[in-house]
Amino acid sequence: MTEHALAVLSRFGELLSGVAEPREIARELARAAVDHLGARAAMVLGIDDGGNSRILAAKNLPIDIPGFPGEADALTPELGDELLARCAGRPDCTACEGAHTIVVPLASGGGLFGSVIYVFGSEAQLGEFEHGFAKALAGLAASGLNCAARYTELSKSYAELRASRDVLARSQKLRALGEMAAGVSHDLKNILNPLALHLQFLQRAVPRDNGDALESVVEMRRVLQRGLETIERLRDFSRQAPAGRVEVIDLNRIAHEAIEICRPRTRTKHDVHYTLVESFGQPPPVTLQASEAVAAVVNLIVNAVDAMPTGGHVTVTTGGNAEGNAFLEVADDGPGMPPDIEARVFEPFFTTKGQEGTGLGLAMVYAFVQRHRGRIGLQTAPGRGASFTLTFPAEGRPSLF
Repeated sequence: MTEHALAVLSRFGELLSGVAEPREIARELARAAVDHLGARAAMVLGIDDGGNSRILAAKNLPIDIPGFPGEADALTPELGDELLARCAGRPDCTACEGAHTIVVPLASGGGLFGSVIYVFGSEAQLGEFEHGFAKALAGLAASGLNCAARYTELSKSYAELRASRDVLARSQKLRALGEMAAGVSHDLKNILNPLALHLQFLQRAVPRDNGDALESVVEMRRVLQRGLETIERLRDFSRQAPAGRVEVIDLNRIAHEAIEICRPRTRTKHDVHYTLVESFGQPPPVTLQASEAVAAVVNLIVNAVDAMPTGGHVTVTTGGNAEGNAFLEVADDGPGMPPDIEARVFEPFFTTKGQEGTGLGLAMVYAFVQRHRGRIGLQTAPGRGASFTLTFPAEGRPSLF
């Protein structure tokens, strides 16, 4: 091989070292074939997940040729003949007129990533040098494709690991908060329950004609009752096991009950319109505590409605995923959430509703999902609504975390 050819291969290898996208590698290979190998044209084919060939890049050839490569084997020399036949008579394929081809597989590291078709003007042009140079270019490109594939796999594994780490960290944080909440709620309830009884006696003792005092006692009882309700939510959040009997149920039933409970809240008021949309599939049976499940879905629907003060659509979807597990999704077309809100949305006592919110609703939903061996996902962005997906293991399947 000549010194020039070695220099070209060296530059080509350096170029590919900074490329991690298969189509870009394919474009560089096709360009090098024409610019440095002396080919009239070149086409690079990849192999999709189904094992079929597809065009990744081409130089001096159209990128879309009807019927090509079809189901042709990426390794066979006949692939070049098929290309010439498909290009015959096409005004955008003049490079194929009277041409000859070399088909070189793109194989590296035990994997086959596709093939490259070099188109030359005449068979006499295809000497030992051209064959060797063509294979060397293809070998470098195949190594680049192999590295790109490994990089993609590593990136995916890293993303999954990081997501698992975040879920574990959040679970540990919520568990610690739950243990603290259990102790605090117990002590607070012991303090506030007697106070509630004293206020009840005080209300009876206040003369009916002392309106200000009576109104003050009634207001104190109302505030105290809200405090007791918050304590109950704290106890629900801190619970480590489902309350009551679990049963094998259909998520469609849970979704339907929750929607019916929420319908009065979504009726048109003051020209503000809400639409509750059912999109039920066929989720596999799951083991849940029914009342907790309904309460969790109601919470998500109510949050979706509250996020859209000017009206909008809330869609409740159920079904089975590719893993064979069941999911229930509550999605709205509201304003969505910025990243800083999204990152804290499941934290206890974090709320965007001011004095009207306790910040326990979504934390309780998160705790409910964990108690039932499931996982919860959130997809949102400013101006693009929010979508909460609850996924539970199908009956008889292992935990999802």
